[in-house]
Amino acid sequence: MKALAGPARLEWWSHAREQALFSALHVRQRLGGRSLCRKFSVEDTPDFSFCASPSAALPALPWSLPADNGQLETLLKGVVTVFGYTWTWDREGACWHKAPDTGAVWPKRFFSDIPVHPGNPCGDVRIAWQPSRFQHLVLLAVMVQRADPETRRAAAALVEGQLLSWIEANPFLTGIHYIAPTECALRVLAVCHLLDILRQWLPATSEAWPAMLTLIAGHAELIRKRLSLRLVTPHDTLAAAVALIYAGTLFPEMAMAERWLAFGHYLLEEETLRHISHDGGSQEQGIGYLQFSTDLYGMVLALLDYRKSPVSEKIRQVFTRSLDFLNEFRNPFDDSLPPIGEGEYECALSSSMHFMHSPKAHAPGLATFHLSGYSIIRGRRNEKAIFDHGALGMAPRYLHGHADALSLLLQVGTRNVFVDPGTYTVTGSEEWRRYFRGTRAHNTVTIDGLDQAVQDGHLAWSLPFDTHLVYKDETPEGKITVIARHYGYKDRRGVTHLRGIAYEPPGSWMIWDWLTGTGTHHIELNWHLGCRPVPVDGGYRLEGGELPLLLTVEGGTSTLCEGTIQPVGGWASHQYGSKHPITTLRSEYTGAVPHEFMTRLRIIS
Repeated sequence: MKALAGPARLEWWSHAREQALFSALHVRQRLGGRSLCRKFSVEDTPDFSFCASPSAALPALPWSLPADNGQLETLLKGVVTVFGYTWTWDREGACWHKAPDTGAVWPKRFFSDIPVHPGNPCGDVRIAWQPSRFQHLVLLAVMVQRADPETRRAAAALVEGQLLSWIEANPFLTGIHYIAPTECALRVLAVCHLLDILRQWLPATSEAWPAMLTLIAGHAELIRKRLSLRLVTPHDTLAAAVALIYAGTLFPEMAMAERWLAFGHYLLEEETLRHISHDGGSQEQGIGYLQFSTDLYGMVLALLDYRKSPVSEKIRQVFTRSLDFLNEFRNPFDDSLPPIGEGEYECALSSSMHFMHSPKAHAPGLATFHLSGYSIIRGRRNEKAIFDHGALGMAPRYLHGHADALSLLLQVGTRNVFVDPGTYTVTGSEEWRRYFRGTRAHNTVTIDGLDQAVQDGHLAWSLPFDTHLVYKDETPEGKITVIARHYGYKDRRGVTHLRGIAYEPPGSWMIWDWLTGTGTHHIELNWHLGCRPVPVDGGYRLEGGELPLLLTVEGGTSTLCEGTIQPVGGWASHQYGSKHPITTLRSEYTGAVPHEFMTRLRIIS
């Protein structure tokens, strides 16, 4: 057998050590040895400063609550919308293991023995995990602060009931909710905040306090053990670090608190900073995951400042850089972020809690982030284009990356013209997972039906592509040109893709795709549209916004597809776990290279 080298050997060794830990924990559990996790009682709670504090132990966070259109009433009934599915709490606790997407029941056995990858018999585990993050309870706790005392008491009773039923239904190390350290970490953060917010409505004799202590003790120690053996993706490592710092800071009376705190700071300062570039972007190439990480940095900085604990200056700098970077990508009309890469569905504490800069107007022009691999072109008529000329993701496994080299997003006014279809699923359908992370689901060119890299399972990639920013220019008259190249098909198909984007005021765009190499190939250019095109002489009229547009494509036979299956095309996902048809303009050519496509888009009166 060929010897593993470099990162592969390290990954194999880390995985082997983690499996050894799982085996040891499982043996102890099956032999009925001493408890792996202490169970606390009401008598223990006065010994913990967090439980006994008469005032808030955690700082205020930047909440932006949605208008109450009945959501508060629904939450008080124990009903939650989970990625489009309805989840309802029941006191018996069966709800914690029932899959919202399929109705199947996830098995209650030692966590590492439960299959969760695509093709498992129960469904998408990410959907099943969501209610057990308790983030809906945090939102409830925040919303009832403006409600009457009776409603607050009802919310506190509901929180206590759900927390107790979760502890009862999820014995330590049993079930799907212990599989991912990130899930444990986010649960730690949520339970700390929701009990801190509701503390004046929870009597000292409430069973919620010892339930929280039991959860914190088991979760934090499991996180520490697993992360000390095997580091996961950077945003997952960051979530673990923040949870350990929370546990060690808020519960110093626990026996392992000093170890949690020390290891949490180590992970925060030595392991997570490597994935944020000096221009503020994430090497994971996921805008959503960058917001997730930014919120985690903001939470831990707020906690440590509130506690007057020292904080490394480099942590503050990373936080500020990521805020600046995200600010460049936000939609100026609703502060949303484009679904580039993955993580747009992830929240550190709630979808209503995000750290961000105050909105500011951006002048027309070009902004290039060389390290992260993006150029943003802003036109004079409220247009904004995002050109992706960055890497596939973070080496060595490029987890959560999308094969979207040289993809282009375009917004004109409030309308998204060229869109990124999103993620849809991570651990659900294998077929749809392959499509949404593949090249065909992005606004770029595919060669011979292949992705720009090779999908290696449902998370990783092999044979990653290289990219190169070739040229950029901006004239005093406002003309902007950016040219980039990628080599994802060079070794496998002998083809190199170069794309040039040119903007000319007051509203004209040209995208030139040049394919060089040798041989005969099937070449496909896809434009995923956020508006419905109307065929006209020579092209398509894009309507529905403030400014009508004319779109033309030369160099291939163009067709419109919407919600097709064979081949898959014309789909988008605006919410994890759900998809819907959109219109995709597909231009195809079969023949020898070199070959070129020319796409033109202009505002018409």
